[in-house]
This record gives sequence, structure tokens and C-alpha cells, in this order.
Amino acid sequence: MIKITILSAAVIMILLAACAGIDRENRPGQDNLIFLDGIVQAVSGKQVWLTLKVPEIKKTAGSAISDIAQQIVQKSLLFEGVTTEVNDQQARVIEVRGTAVKIELEKPVAFAAGTIVKLQVPKKSIAIVDFEVIRGSVKEAGRVTLEELTTTLVESGQFNVVERSKLKPIMDELQLSLSGMAGDTADKFSGKLLIADLILTGTLADVQNEWNINLRLLNTRTGQAVAAVFMKTKLFNAAELRDSGSWNEDFEAARVDPSWLIGYHRLGKQGQKSSAFYETALDTNTGAEGSKQSLRLKFKFTEDTPGTYAIANNKRKRNISLFSGIEFYAKGTRNLYGTFRSTTSLPDDPNTMDRWVSFFDISTEWQKIRIPFDSLTIGRGWIKRGAESMGAKAGDQVIRLNRIEELRFDIDSDRNEATEGTVWIDKISFYRD
Repeated sequence: MIKITILSAAVIMILLAACAGIDRENRPGQDNLIFLDGIVQAVSGKQVWLTLKVPEIKKTAGSAISDIAQQIVQKSLLFEGVTTEVNDQQARVIEVRGTAVKIELEKPVAFAAGTIVKLQVPKKSIAIVDFEVIRGSVKEAGRVTLEELTTTLVESGQFNVVERSKLKPIMDELQLSLSGMAGDTADKFSGKLLIADLILTGTLADVQNEWNINLRLLNTRTGQAVAAVFMKTKLFNAAELRDSGSWNEDFEAARVDPSWLIGYHRLGKQGQKSSAFYETALDTNTGAEGSKQSLRLKFKFTEDTPGTYAIANNKRKRNISLFSGIEFYAKGTRNLYGTFRSTTSLPDDPNTMDRWVSFFDISTEWQKIRIPFDSLTIGRGWIKRGAESMGAKAGDQVIRLNRIEELRFDIDSDRNEATEGTVWIDKISFYRD
């Protein structure tokens, strides 16, 4: 454990050196500037005390992530020694105390107390290193917190956030180099990093059902911690706590997990006599790759029941943002067209939802099917009538993998004609690229 911690610390130090070594001579354009209002508190010659109006992060009900992001924004706006402009005059930051800053301009000024001035600050680039869970059984909490915090910081508009897909391979190579398993030195990776002014890193610890969150902002120019964020919180709203773990469903247990909607369902309008139906159940005689059991979806469509579905529906609330896609095995009694659907909700209104779809072919032999989440498309029928028929409202067509309300597999009567048959689903799992 000590060896791993030392190695991680070394990687961060090299990242600091690499980031600091990148040329920052170019003057930022308007798109990379942030303009802040400051209220003059006191003036002494060329020095002015200001109280900054800190940009407000949009709050998410039941989540501490926006509060963490608010602290990061506030504590990273200005550092001692940083140059800025006040009402188009060059200035240097002398001292920072929370939202109060002391600046020194090039020549004496005559600002009256209460005057509102405009500060020009370059938008900072930030790289976020994996958060470590040092205590607690929910090991995925660090990754979930990191992903949600990254999204919040991007949406705040206050930072240029280094893409993790570009940061991770460099860190992996640095880890390998530092472990002595590769002949290359870590110096060769210095030029590969995107510009990063700050690195955010830290730990999470579960203490009596509350999370102690300790984060540090490191200045890549100096290698020093310029700010710390500490918070003790529930972190996740208990009512909205979602399963963020992997899904390895092989249906080999004595009964199907209660999150599946199992049973017999007659199809057709109320009062209409029809032989159409579907039944979702555990099959104890058939399984993929030599296993003994699977989920069975038996159905019968008729010409008098158009626009109906045979459905295998899992209602567990999930956060699948850590994964790249879903894979499973499927086969049928005849060649069919299947649909995978994912329903997501809005953070502030769980009854406002979007449904995302992907289609797949089913043959008479077991086949492994892989569906990347980035290939999902919005369900147009859901927007037109589906949401209303479910007692919900159609959302904003933004896929939120951290807010899964249900995952389902179905056979659509309109795509498969009037027919009957059976489909088996087995060995469902999430995967990472």
C-alpha cells in the first residue's frame, strides 16, 4: 500500500512538472477569459482590497457535487502572484482571503469604496486525477464522484477540463516508467499533456454513513497545493442512490432478481378479446455457453394487436457512466429483430425522462451482442406518445448515463410481423473499452 501511494505521488509530481513545462506564452483569446465583478473595500495608493462576486454553480437537488464544485471555483479564481487586469489596467494579486483579494495596480488609483470594477482572469485548465476511496465498501464512489464533478465543472464554464481519455494513457505510461518496467524515462511524456494550470486530486472516506471528502488543488507552476476542499456529507441522496457497480447477470440463481418484471401479460386493448400475450420467466433448461439457465421471453403477436411489445424489463436505478456499453447473449426460435432500450431521467425531475434505443439481430443460435452506449439514439416514438402513455414527460434529449431508470430488451410486433416465438437472453454485463 505504501509503495502504491509513493508511486501515485511520484506520478502527480511528474504530471506537475510536465504541465508546468508547457509553453503558456500565448495570450489567451476572449473565449478563454473570465470577467469577474469586484466591489472595492479599501484603497491605499496602488493597492486595492476587493470582494469578488463568485460565479454561482447550478445546484442539483440531493447532491453534494455542486457544493464541491462551488468551492473549487471559488478557491481557484485567483492566486497570489497571478497577474490580472482591473478595468483594463494591469495588476498583480498580492493576497487572497476567501472571496477578498488584495491587488496592486501599476499606478495609484482613486476608486471609491463600493465601486464595482471588472477583473479579467484567464480561464484555467484543470486535470482531475482519480479520487481514492481510503475507507468504505463502495469502491466505485471515487470514480462516480470524479465523473459527476468533471461534468459539473465543464458545465460551469469556469474551466477548460483536460479530457480524461487523453490524460489516462499518459498516466499509465508514467506509472509504468516509474515502476522500472519500461526503459523510457518519464521526461519523454512531458510534452504530451494538454495545457493544465491545476491538478485536482484527493481521497474519500466513508465514516459512519457519511463521506469525508478531502481534495487538493495543485498549482502546476509551483508544485504547491494552493487550496483544499474538505466536506463531510452524505454525498449521495439516499432516495436517489443508484447502483454504479458492474452487472454480471447469468440467471443461474434459483430465482430471477426482483429488479426484473417477471410474469404473464395479455396484449390488446382493455375489453378486447385477443390471444396475443408475452411472458417473461426464468428458463431452467437453456443457457448460453453451456450454462443451464437464462431469461426467457415467450410471446404471441396477432394482427389485431399492432404496436405491441414483448418486454424483458429491469427496473433497477443505475449509474452506468463508468462503463462503455452493454453485452449479452441472445437467441430465438426464429430470426427476429430485437431492441435494447435505456430510460434516463432529469436530476431535478425524475418524472421527466428520455428513452434511448439500439437495435440488434437475433438468430436461432446463441450470439454475443455488444452495444456501445454512445451508439444509443433518442426514441422518437417516446417523444411523440410514449412518455405520455407512461405518465411521464419527454425530456431534453440529453443522455445521462448516471440516471438510468430502467434497462429493457424487447421484441416489437411492428418490426416482426404477426408471429409467435421465444427469445432467450443470458450473461448480461457492462464493459469498459
